[in-house]
Amino acid sequence: MADQGGVSTRWEAMEARVRRLGELIGKPEQPPSVGLIQQVSSIQEMVESLKMKVKEELPETVLKGLESVSDEICCLTDAVDYKLESLKADLRLVKLAVANSGTEGSAVAPKVRVPDPEPFGGERSAKELENFLWDMETYFQAARVPNTEKVSITSMYLTGEAKLWWRSRLSDDASANRERIETWEVLKKELKDQFLPCNTSWLARESL
Repeated sequence: MADQGGVSTRWEAMEARVRRLGELIGKPEQPPSVGLIQQVSSIQEMVESLKMKVKEELPETVLKGLESVSDEICCLTDAVDYKLESLKADLRLVKLAVANSGTEGSAVAPKVRVPDPEPFGGERSAKELENFLWDMETYFQAARVPNTEKVSITSMYLTGEAKLWWRSRLSDDASANRERIETWEVLKKELKDQFLPCNTSWLARESL
């Protein structure tokens, strides 16, 4: 009995100490776990909100960026193509000049620079087209351009819609395994068929 009384006394003393400790600390207004759960929930909501924002905004941003890059690449490609074709045409003219100077014998011909013809941009005007064709033939004669080079050199003086038509025509011929336009006479006919005011088939096709 004495041992039981001692244990009871010690237990009561411990309870008293716990009560005094509780009074000093005070009761928490809410369990600690409640605040932590609320913080985690708030973070999850922020993450979901960011996910939705990314899904809504990222595709449009990426597409705009790709379109901008694509436009820049197309412009650079056209510029490089034009420069390359210009260099090729200049090289052909130099070769022609060298070849002609070698066949003239001992006679020294005066060096006269042949002026370049005005480019043709695809204007649907019989006057503009006929003047362009006339200028090209005059240029061929003055520069002594051989028949095999006339089509290639003429393509260098096509701009705007005329250049776009020429590039499309080359692509279509290659895709259909058709023979390319190789002679000046055929090219003249094709230009008249496409760009005289009475023919609007190509522009109608491009507007679809």
